[in-house]
Amino acid sequence: MQHDMTPPESDDNEPLFKDIASAEAKAATRGGPTRPPRGTAKASTSATKTIESTQHILSPGDELEIRLARMQFFKGAYTRRGINLERHFYPEPLLVTDLDLLSFDITARLTLSKTIGEAKSGTGKSAPKPLDRAIWIAGLKQLVGADGGIVITALRPSARVRDTVRSLGVTAMSLDDLDRWEKTHLAKDFEDVGSQGPSAFMADMLARKAVKGEPKLERIYWFFRSEVWFLDAWQATKRLIGALGELRGYWTPGIDDDQAAALRWLYAEAVSILTLQLVVLVGRYQASDQRDWLAVASDHLAEGAIPTNNQRAMATAFDNYLARILGELRAPATMSVETMGAFNPTPPEWAEGLIELIARLEAHDGLTELPRHTDLVVSERLVRRRSEKIEALEAVSRRDPEEFARMRRQIAAFLRGAVDIPEEVNKAISS
Repeated sequence: MQHDMTPPESDDNEPLFKDIASAEAKAATRGGPTRPPRGTAKASTSATKTIESTQHILSPGDELEIRLARMQFFKGAYTRRGINLERHFYPEPLLVTDLDLLSFDITARLTLSKTIGEAKSGTGKSAPKPLDRAIWIAGLKQLVGADGGIVITALRPSARVRDTVRSLGVTAMSLDDLDRWEKTHLAKDFEDVGSQGPSAFMADMLARKAVKGEPKLERIYWFFRSEVWFLDAWQATKRLIGALGELRGYWTPGIDDDQAAALRWLYAEAVSILTLQLVVLVGRYQASDQRDWLAVASDHLAEGAIPTNNQRAMATAFDNYLARILGELRAPATMSVETMGAFNPTPPEWAEGLIELIARLEAHDGLTELPRHTDLVVSERLVRRRSEKIEALEAVSRRDPEEFARMRRQIAAFLRGAVDIPEEVNKAISS
């Protein structure tokens, strides 16, 4: 699928979002976190009604991509589709526009096993051949650091092809295989729930259209559709919290237009992806030396485009240089003391709260299922604006939903203190 390829506004090595303190300062200067003017608001319509009215435009390729992602989700993986690669590798030219499938299995050690996928619905003479696509995705798997790959084609792969590509870490499937799985394992009520299904696809498309022309929102949208998936968990978490801080300035209660629907989609994505990253950080916490954890976590959160150790070395060199200058100028000793450490890296104001949250989450069971459970809940409540069905929750986990609600309430409490999330978003996470 081709996307709008407007280049990012800044170097990908620079932090995409500023620290929360900066966002709060901006909000304060304009009298509080208010949304910039949108122009004339459109007639109030529910997002669900708008999405349903446009489902018929889905192409066969879109439908197959949706089905592949949905299958992975209900097989137990945290799943996204259509992850943009051109923005990630910009400005280098790349023929591969996006990943049809990106999914993560969470191990017992709370690490991620990454799988990518390709879905091809063509059956003509020029249609991609199963072996060709499987070999192609085996190479792409190495490029993006994936552990496994899936190729699903309308053309049936032979037994020889399936065995050959399995040695490359790739699973070759046909449409018949997918049909059989859906008939056996996918209940009718689960074809379009949470972040999976045709309506979720259209909500994504509508959000993309609604944020176009709003530079900050557009950058946040593409951050969620591309770069966040290629960052270390610490940097991803830091920038996701920064994105939530930026979104707060656009939220106006009681508005129900296309941009409001886009904001709900953006909030749902931010909370869902953040939960996945938090689980990874809990895994880091469990595997760390507890005596060093606070310092290690603080260093990672203080880190920007330059590693913390390098930043400290630069700060020390600057202190020595400035001390010599002030000495030659015979400046007061108090001035030398006051200027020392000006360039030392410091973690965000909310760092202590995040470190405490990670320790609190570690005490809970069911962390491997928390990201998918949260993904379903926040997507149903914020994007689809309805209550999640207990049957859908049970398809994700047989654990008591209250166990996950307790963990989400802890996440919501942290976010309220860090970025002042809107009450509707707070309720969607914590109730």
